[in-house]
Amino acid sequence: MILDRYVFRLWLGPFLGGLALVCGVLLLGRALRYLPLVAESGAPWAMLGQMMVFVLPYFSLLTVPIAFFLSMQNVVAGLQQNSEMDALRAAGLSYARIFRSLILTAAALYLGLAWVAMDGLPKGQLALNNVLNEIYHLKGAPEFTPRRFSREVDQITFYVEGKDKQGRYHGVMVSDNRAGGPVFYVAEMAELAPAAGGVRLRMWNGTRLEGRGGKQRVLAFRNYDVEMPIAGLGAVKALRSTDHVILMTPSELWRRLQANPTPDARAEWHRRLILPTTVLVLCLFALPLSLAPKRAGRMGSLLMGIGLLILLYNSQLVLHRQVELGVLPPLAMWAGQAALLLGGVWLWRRAEMGALPGWLSSGGEWFYLIHQRVMHWLSMRRGARA
Repeated sequence: MILDRYVFRLWLGPFLGGLALVCGVLLLGRALRYLPLVAESGAPWAMLGQMMVFVLPYFSLLTVPIAFFLSMQNVVAGLQQNSEMDALRAAGLSYARIFRSLILTAAALYLGLAWVAMDGLPKGQLALNNVLNEIYHLKGAPEFTPRRFSREVDQITFYVEGKDKQGRYHGVMVSDNRAGGPVFYVAEMAELAPAAGGVRLRMWNGTRLEGRGGKQRVLAFRNYDVEMPIAGLGAVKALRSTDHVILMTPSELWRRLQANPTPDARAEWHRRLILPTTVLVLCLFALPLSLAPKRAGRMGSLLMGIGLLILLYNSQLVLHRQVELGVLPPLAMWAGQAALLLGGVWLWRRAEMGALPGWLSSGGEWFYLIHQRVMHWLSMRRGARA
């Protein structure tokens, strides 16, 4: 028990610090993204705080496994560098016994993340959407980023070159497909303003192009107004949990799968089941990736860990997208995660036997040699200049 508490204390501080740092950076980026919207709408600042709370379930599914993994790597590398690992192994303790407290912690985190993925994540996304809905209604009109194509309004695409101090857009292009179109507008200047039941786009000095082929009609105008009802604003729709698979509660999503197992519903169900297992995969890889030679330091194992994180999360994204599109069956998502899980088990067993693959055990050594060569080259350059 003393060993368990010791290892857990070594892990807990870096875990909490890393988790707070990464979550803080992500929340700051999201807050900066929503800050202009809240300020321009006149919404209460408490709404910004609510949105930060509602994105926490999504961020936790990303950051908790990463913070756990990097903190465990730090513990393993620290015990290795200080020769404490050698003493514990000489006493006949297995790696599983030495890191028992962290393995149990990974299992507890898995259970917590499973609840977040199945229940907390869809509720947070739904609540975030509906807070944004309130803010957009207070604002009364969508905003368009200069020099980017925007689809804030359903079936309407906007492009603007810039915006002046009076809030008017310059160099405007609009594609309107609501009436079976398309209808194209090009105008020198335009502005958005609240209107009865919606938003009015008022344009000056432009051209309206409608129809295709020989049925095209062109109209030049000095000013032209386009009415857009509030219900047509894609960014301000109030949603219910049943409106989209990513917003459904577990029971709603399960019923949807039984009634109509569409590819997006199947992909979402399996994504929620797979995401929490990431912390178990990373727990298995933390030990073998961190058993570097003492003189190699921790940087080599850290770089290999970052490489694993990139591979893991990108493979999850790619496989989920392919299943969502119906290209692959949901089994493909499980196959990718299972391959990594079995790879981690195999490497852990090899570490227990003291027979890690050469490329892995020497990864830190390679970094050490490269680092030494670079430092030697820099010292030679300084000597030559002197």
